[in-house]
Amino acid sequence: MGAYRPAEVALGRPSTSSGQRERHPLEPVVNEFKRHFGDIAVDLGQAEDRQFVDAFLDTESNRLDITFRQTLYRQTGGHPLFTVELLRGMQERGDLVQDGEGRWVEGPALDWETLPVRVEAVIAERIGRLPERLQDTLTLASIEGETFTAEVIARVRAADEGEVVGRLSGELDRRHRLVSAQGVLRTDPALSGTKGGQRLSVYRFRHILFQRYLYNSLDQVERAHLHQAVGTALEALYGEEVGEIAAVAPQLARHFQEAGIGEKAVAYLHQAGDRALRMSAHQEAIAHFTQGLELLEALPDTPKRAQQELAIQIGLGVSLELTRGYAAPEVGRVFARARELCRQMGETPQLFPVLGLLLSFYCARGEPQKGREIGEQLLNLAEQAEDPLLVTVAHWMLGWCLLFLGELAQAQTHLERMVVFYDPQQHHSMAFVYGQEPGVTSLSVTSWALCALGYPEQALRRSREALVLAQELSHPLSLALAQVYAGILRMFCGDWQTVQEFAEACIRLSTEHGSPYWLSGGLICHGWALAEQGQAEEGIAQVREGIAILRATGAEMLMPFILATLAEACGKAGQVEEGLAAVAEALAAVDRTGERFYEAEVYRIKGELLRMQGADEAEVEACFQHAIEVARQQQAKSWELRAVMSLCRLWQEQGKREEARQRLAEVYDWFTEGFDTPDLKEAKALLEALS
Repeated sequence: MGAYRPAEVALGRPSTSSGQRERHPLEPVVNEFKRHFGDIAVDLGQAEDRQFVDAFLDTESNRLDITFRQTLYRQTGGHPLFTVELLRGMQERGDLVQDGEGRWVEGPALDWETLPVRVEAVIAERIGRLPERLQDTLTLASIEGETFTAEVIARVRAADEGEVVGRLSGELDRRHRLVSAQGVLRTDPALSGTKGGQRLSVYRFRHILFQRYLYNSLDQVERAHLHQAVGTALEALYGEEVGEIAAVAPQLARHFQEAGIGEKAVAYLHQAGDRALRMSAHQEAIAHFTQGLELLEALPDTPKRAQQELAIQIGLGVSLELTRGYAAPEVGRVFARARELCRQMGETPQLFPVLGLLLSFYCARGEPQKGREIGEQLLNLAEQAEDPLLVTVAHWMLGWCLLFLGELAQAQTHLERMVVFYDPQQHHSMAFVYGQEPGVTSLSVTSWALCALGYPEQALRRSREALVLAQELSHPLSLALAQVYAGILRMFCGDWQTVQEFAEACIRLSTEHGSPYWLSGGLICHGWALAEQGQAEEGIAQVREGIAILRATGAEMLMPFILATLAEACGKAGQVEEGLAAVAEALAAVDRTGERFYEAEVYRIKGELLRMQGADEAEVEACFQHAIEVARQQQAKSWELRAVMSLCRLWQEQGKREEARQRLAEVYDWFTEGFDTPDLKEAKALLEALS
């Protein structure tokens, strides 16, 4: 019984004298067996290879996790010798260490680059059998990476493309040697584009260890030279198609970095980051932008470098706020640096978006007054520039701040400017500048202002428009924003079923895209819906979880509303003391942040909880009266109606029926829409009971 590798038997060795291939000693034996028994080869596919890796690790290192196993399999392709020797080499170097029970576990730093001597010897022997021209071709291919392009090799070597393709496909892929064809039929733009209407010929090393060996065989000077040549060839190849070059920007950045051409590497990292940002691949974008900033530090301090840094800082900040949260400390540091760069550079158009991003940061941190000051600065800048788009953006952002400050009518006026002006075809790209889709955000925030001002039907219409727009546009976290705002609007309207639907959709979307900020909003909405259905304990737990996640991002925005929501849920569970504690925290947040959008409701909820507790009626009434006063100052008719209903129920118990009826009728008669909403239905029923 015996076994052999078909590739090695078929390959043989080139003769040094004639150039003809020498027959492998086993070749006639194999041919004789085939003549008698037919095909005697056993094809071990990927599944069997992976089974070997897993079985071997289960016996040798059963503490190694799935990530390590996947990486090991990718490195070795399931090749038994490579697997065993690579693992043994790691053990000998201390990359794998034994724990107290004698089991192998991952050490502090794994080294995938250093090849064990036996593995290197096997690879060297196999590559040494290849004709010299093939060795040269594959060595150059190793510069491009595990995956490489025949057309790039041809351009660097000034060779005929058909000849290179024929050499690779005929000599290697046909006999299943070191590479396999990948790209003749592929359409993945990251690996193959179009050139003159034809697909590029893309190949892959069968084992990354082959690529690594060939790459390491080059000295540093030759590597740098070839990286520059390959980068230049890729630029020309992909630059022939408009927009295609962005698909290979990360590769171009790597080649020019290795070639020591830092400025071009930074430019391509910026381009790669922008592309990832637009594809909502935010972690990838952060990696590209961060690497670009690191490379910039080694470049001379010039105005051009400052301009490059500013552009990268803006992109990095947007990706960070969408993944870490709008109020995350690192977001603030990035935008503060961007603002400093704007100061250094003097008049620069980037100042406007940088200020807009800082406005979002301050509002999210619970500093809407700071946001307002920046918003007014933005409006002045836009009016001086006489730019209608910038003027509209300034109105949008200023309106957002004014809503949280409780200046609802003014907020509505500013926000409507963006609602009317917005064109999704022209203005959607602002989502990648400000981190929020302007049409979706302005419609969503407008819906809250309209609802509080006493126009629930108009509010719901704007909210539906925001959701439809968000579904149409390719910006997932703006959809999450629309879902949270729509869910909270339905909370104002008492529609727990719709709230739950939006909350569940937002939780899924936020989890998928790694956004703790919007995940927290989904959990808070879902907790409220559970409490409304009688599952108060579970609802309270979810609201608290949402608060913890939100605060972990550094955010304080909407905290008075969120804590009031928690207080109401506690009341439904009979946890009055816990509810009053949440109210006290909410009122402290109002005083600390100046956020007054939900202030009237916080006082009303406090009164209801005191009433449940059996507190003095004068204290209860004072809460309701204060809620009414705040609501009237803000022109918040919906909050006023709720507070008046709470007061009238108290008066009803005290026998002040006529006084209660007159007070309620006065505010109820103001409304012109929304009579099928729970609040207005309840008000009508109470009026009838008081008559």
